[in-house]
Amino acid sequence: MGWLLREMSKKEIIKKIRSTTGCTEEKAEMIFKKAIENKDILIRVDWEWVMNRVVIGAVIVSALWALWRHIG
Repeated sequence: MGWLLREMSKKEIIKKIRSTTGCTEEKAEMIFKKAIENKDILIRVDWEWVMNRVVIGAVIVSALWALWRHIG
């Protein structure tokens, strides 16, 4: 039953479980963990987020290097 509706965060999935089943936060967390173990939920790296952070880091390092070269 592997439905791929869209990529969701852990919080969004737990919220969806709670709204669907009406269970507590702890029970939804257990359901989430069990679904990961059973491969019903697949975890993938959000490469767009990672690359955005890499680019931001490179810009900051470049700006600091340019500032250091200008002052020094």
